[in-house]
Amino acid sequence: MLAGMLSAVRRLAAASLVVAAGVLAQAAQREPPSSGAEPVGVDFFAVGPDGTVFDLRASEVTLKVDGRTRRIRSLRYVHLPMAAAADAVSGPPADLEPPFASNLPAADGRWVTIVVDHESIRPGAERNAINAAVRYVNSLGPRDRVAYVTMPNGGIEIDFTVDHQQVVEELRAFNASAPREPSEQERSCRSRLLLNTMADYIGGLAPLQGPKTVVLLSSGIMNPRRDAPMLGPPGPCEIRSIYFQEVARAASLVRAHLHVVQPDDLKMDPARQVFADPTASRFAGADEDRAGLESLAGVTGGDYMQIVGPDDPSLAKLTRDFTGYYIATFDPEPGERNAAMHRVEVSVARERVRVRTRPEIFIPRVTGAALNAPPRDMLRNGVLYRALPLRATAFTSGGAGGRVKVLAVLEGLEKNTTFSEAVFGLIDTRDTLVAQWTANRTELAESPVVTAGEVVPGAYRLRVAAVDSSGRRGTTEYSLLAQLTDAPPLALSALALGISRDGTFVPKLVFGTDQAAVAYFEIYGAPPKSDSVTVRLEVAEQPDSRALVTAVSRVVGQGSGPRTAIGALPIAPLAPGDYVVRAIVSVDSRPVGRVMRTLRKSPGAG
Repeated sequence: MLAGMLSAVRRLAAASLVVAAGVLAQAAQREPPSSGAEPVGVDFFAVGPDGTVFDLRASEVTLKVDGRTRRIRSLRYVHLPMAAAADAVSGPPADLEPPFASNLPAADGRWVTIVVDHESIRPGAERNAINAAVRYVNSLGPRDRVAYVTMPNGGIEIDFTVDHQQVVEELRAFNASAPREPSEQERSCRSRLLLNTMADYIGGLAPLQGPKTVVLLSSGIMNPRRDAPMLGPPGPCEIRSIYFQEVARAASLVRAHLHVVQPDDLKMDPARQVFADPTASRFAGADEDRAGLESLAGVTGGDYMQIVGPDDPSLAKLTRDFTGYYIATFDPEPGERNAAMHRVEVSVARERVRVRTRPEIFIPRVTGAALNAPPRDMLRNGVLYRALPLRATAFTSGGAGGRVKVLAVLEGLEKNTTFSEAVFGLIDTRDTLVAQWTANRTELAESPVVTAGEVVPGAYRLRVAAVDSSGRRGTTEYSLLAQLTDAPPLALSALALGISRDGTFVPKLVFGTDQAAVAYFEIYGAPPKSDSVTVRLEVAEQPDSRALVTAVSRVVGQGSGPRTAIGALPIAPLAPGDYVVRAIVSVDSRPVGRVMRTLRKSPGAG
């Protein structure tokens, strides 16, 4: 029996490593190596009585590493949308063009694994737990990827997918297989094997970017025990505390949050227990199983919950309670950058707010010969610098002599970031740097930094290399098609989104509590009549879906010179997420063309 269990562990670990290797290969193709003494991020959830708290300030957060309070360099909120009731199990919407590029890992939905401890759940007792798991999957957002795994002697039933209905159907087909009266040693062997397999599987999630969620459905595991007489050698299924710690260590390394869920299945010890020890409780086995689950939740910094009845909402409530997380960054001391684990504590100075974080973080060593490279070298060496968090985007407008102007916008993700240097370059499809320019002092003094260069029309990557006043370095790249949009007899520049500041248009990359978003673009060419050009603005969920918000843009300018179209769209009622802003241009009431831009609204932005 033990040989079969060990074989199952190897099969499951091998399967997870195959998946991890594939993801790692894809990540290596799309992301250059990182360099720089970048801050270390600690992610945590903050949950109040009404769900996720998204307006915390750094001054309200206390971060301790190895028992010492650290200065929080930046605090960023990452929103994770949940499903709408009407389309809970529908496929994800088509991906929109990203509104900007960033050198921080993108939050592209959750990575969720449903783990079912199939050998602990008795036949007939699985329905309530499975119903709760189905409700949880249906509550997830359309871009959340879900996997379904059975342990310990199981495997990956469904690999990560956005097809939530496939996972739901497989869960509903689950049949429990726990023996009705397992022996003490059988329970111990299963518990030990489950812990070992959990550590292997969670460790295999390392190549996936961003936090992960692991939901374990189990009727129970045992706490550390010898499985042998005290004076004898350890038994074959001894459970040591290190097995719990290995799960916690794997979860910390891969940024996994664990939720331990126990079905409401009251089990009694066999009647013969009464004759063996009349003073013993016949419910002792159930108590021991619960204690092990609570220990696992505690050592990993996770949650423990019980499912009671067929309509228990506790598991689905996790999605509402964890609709976003924070990343608090700090600068470790040189001696702490030792490729080791460090104890971490997070608390907030706000009543009735619970904080969920893992008990340890991994602090890597500083590597890379390009650590102190000047911005011009950073522009050319292809290294991804993350010490200075930043984002950038670009817009195309008309240029001279058949060329087009590329307007670059750069801003720091941390408030009050001051740039000392910023260099911009355009790289063509042959990976050749074809244009390069440097922001001047006046441009660097503004927020965001707005500067421009010219290039022949074509497809490019805008690469930005920047250094802030403290010497931190950052780079990012944004892909664009640098050309005007045909709208005969006119041509249109790219659409820019921003706000009005002192009567002047200022680009903005992320909207939050703003009442309106200002849309701005230029129109080139001579229409039949000077006053025949009109522009309608719309906000929609997809490029061709119905408009959620509409407005009319003012068109300023006469004659054959460029006209400016500018208008405000009310966005306060919109939920956080990505939307398409469409500018539809008409001549004599006949549509001739349109330009679009993705608008990102975040609950954590101001």
